[in-house]
Amino acid sequence: MNLTIDLSENVAALEAQARSARMPAKDYLAQIVALALERQHRRGAENLGKHLDYMAVQVARTRPPKRWKPPFKKF
Repeated sequence: MNLTIDLSENVAALEAQARSARMPAKDYLAQIVALALERQHRRGAENLGKHLDYMAVQVARTRPPKRWKPPFKKF
């Protein structure tokens, strides 16, 4: 997959940050994007977990509780 990001306004700042991190600018940007995607993925997983918990509570409220009955025995 290819992605193009216009960084024309922030090139100098990003290059300075990459230099201070002692990394090539391309690698520095790749790391920033990778971390951002990882955070987004983590947030999505957390939100999904919360949503599933919420839905489980809603289902539990609408379904009557099941009661176990022993099978009928003929004598």
